[in-house]
Amino acid sequence: MGCGGSKEEPEAAADPKDVKPSVDGEEHGSVTQTGFHSDVEAGKKHAFTEQMVTNNVHQIEEIYDLTHSTTLGRGACGQVSSVTRRATGEMFAMKTVSLEGMAAHSMAELRQEIAVQKMLDHPNIVRVFETFEDPRRQELHIIMEMCTGGALVSRMKTHRHGYGEKAAATLVEKMMSSTMYCHKHGVVHRDIKLDNFIYEDEAEDSELKLIDFGFASFVAPGKESMWDQIGTPSYMAPELWSEKQKEYDSSVDMWALGVVTYMLLSGKRPFHSTDRKEKARMICHDPLRFPSPDWDRISDSAKDFCSKLMQKVPKDRMNASDAVHHPWIKQQSSLHQGEDAAHELERHGEIVDSLAAFSAADDLKRVALEVVAFSTPPAKLEELRTVFVKMDEDDSGTLSLGEFKKAMALHPEIPMEQVEKMFHDMDITHSGEVDYTEFLAAANATHGAMDKPSITAAFSMLDRDGDGTITKIDLVDMLGRDFTEEEIDHMIIDSGATGGVLTFAQFKTMMLKKGGTRMEKIKDIGKVENMQAAKAGGA
Repeated sequence: MGCGGSKEEPEAAADPKDVKPSVDGEEHGSVTQTGFHSDVEAGKKHAFTEQMVTNNVHQIEEIYDLTHSTTLGRGACGQVSSVTRRATGEMFAMKTVSLEGMAAHSMAELRQEIAVQKMLDHPNIVRVFETFEDPRRQELHIIMEMCTGGALVSRMKTHRHGYGEKAAATLVEKMMSSTMYCHKHGVVHRDIKLDNFIYEDEAEDSELKLIDFGFASFVAPGKESMWDQIGTPSYMAPELWSEKQKEYDSSVDMWALGVVTYMLLSGKRPFHSTDRKEKARMICHDPLRFPSPDWDRISDSAKDFCSKLMQKVPKDRMNASDAVHHPWIKQQSSLHQGEDAAHELERHGEIVDSLAAFSAADDLKRVALEVVAFSTPPAKLEELRTVFVKMDEDDSGTLSLGEFKKAMALHPEIPMEQVEKMFHDMDITHSGEVDYTEFLAAANATHGAMDKPSITAAFSMLDRDGDGTITKIDLVDMLGRDFTEEEIDHMIIDSGATGGVLTFAQFKTMMLKKGGTRMEKIKDIGKVENMQAAKAGGA
C-alpha cells in the first residue's frame, strides 16, 4: 500500500476527463465504450468489513505496542513496521505516512487508497484493519495484516526460467479471483505487476496477496472510462501509450495479468527494451511471440491463455470471469482440484456446527462474531480459508446460495429450509451473497472465537467512541447502513444491556452464551415440524 509507490518509470497522472456512458451488456457486467465485456456490476454492495475499518479515536500507543517494533520496509511515502496489538498479542504491519507538507491532492489520493481497501474483502487481497491520525507528529498510521514472505517478483529470482505450468496456473487463478472481485465491486487496480503480489509468509505454498492500491480507481457500469496515463511501463496496455489521452477501462488490468502470466511461465517480459519509446512501439505494434527455447516446453493452452489476455484491441481481451474458466486454468491449477467442498465440509463437522450456532445466535452476537473474524490475522484462519475457496467455485470471492447448497449436499439431516436460513443469516448485508469475512465469522462461531482477547478486541471495535460501553449511537455508527434503528434497538434489548447501555461484562456474557449443538437444533426443528403436522392432521 502506498501513495503511488515506486513505479518503474512512472507516468505522470493527467486530469481525468468526464466519463462517457457505456452500453449495457449482459446480466452480469457490461460492455464498455471500447467494446470490452467488463466484469463491473451494477448495484454491488460493499463488504460489511468496510464499516469496521475506522480512523481510531485512541492514540496508537494505547492499542498497539510499538516498543519492540522492527522496520519491514521503506518507500517513497513512509515506512512499514511490525507492531503488536496489546489486547490480543497478535502481530500486524503498520505503515506510517508523513503528512507534513503533503499537498491537498496527495492527501486526497491517500484517503482514496484507504477507502478502496476498506471495501475489499477477499482471501487474496491484503487487509487494512484501522487507521490512526497523529496531528501532533503529522503522521498517519495504517494497520494492515502482516505479510513476511516477500514479493512474487523476488521469488522469480529462483525461477529465472519460469515456474512449472501447474504452479503458474495456481498463482494466476488466485490473481484472477482477486482482480475479478475488484472489478465486480467497481475497483480497477491499474498497477497489477509481479511486485504487487506478496506472500503471507516464507513458505513455498504461502497465500498470495494483492497490494498497493495507490493507482486504483472507482468505476461503475456506464461510468468506466478512465483517462490517466499511469502504470508501470512493462505492464501497461497499448491504449495507455497513446500520444493523446485515450479512454480506457478495466481491460488494462487483464492485459497486465497477461504480462504477469507470460513472465511466470518464461521468466521473460513479452515486450522489452531499455529505450522507453522502443518499448512503447513494441507493446503497441509488435505481435506477441513465444520464442525458443524458453517456450518450447510450454503448452499451446498456456500460450493461448496469454494471447487471449494480451490482445492489442481491448474488446478482444478475456475478462477475469472468463479467464478462470479457460482450459489452461481448469486443467493445470490445483486450486479446485482434489476434494470438493461437500466432502471438505463432511470431513469438518465442527464447521457445520459453527454455521448452525451462528444462525441461531442473536443479531448483535452475529455482528460481534463478524468483528472477531475481521480483527483476527488471516493467517490464523488458514483452514477456514481453504474451505471457503473450495466452496467459491466461480472464483468470485463470494459465495452464492447455489454454491452453499452444493457444499451442504452431504448433510441431508439438515432440512433445505434450514440450509437457506443459515445462508441468509451469514449474509449480514443482505447482498444475496456471503462475503469472505461473513463466512469466517459463521464458521468460527464455536471454536477459536471466544477467548478473552478476541472478545476484548470485538468490544473495543464496537465501542466506537471509546467510552467503555456500547450504545445505540455506537451501533448506528457501524451498522446504520445495513440495519434500521428499530432493528438496532432490538439488538440492544436482546443483548442484556441495562438502560440501553451494554457493559463489557454484559457483552462477554452474551458472547459466551452457548446454544445447542447442530444435532440438537435439528431435532428441535423436527419436533416443531411434527407438532405442526399433528395440528394440521387434527384440524
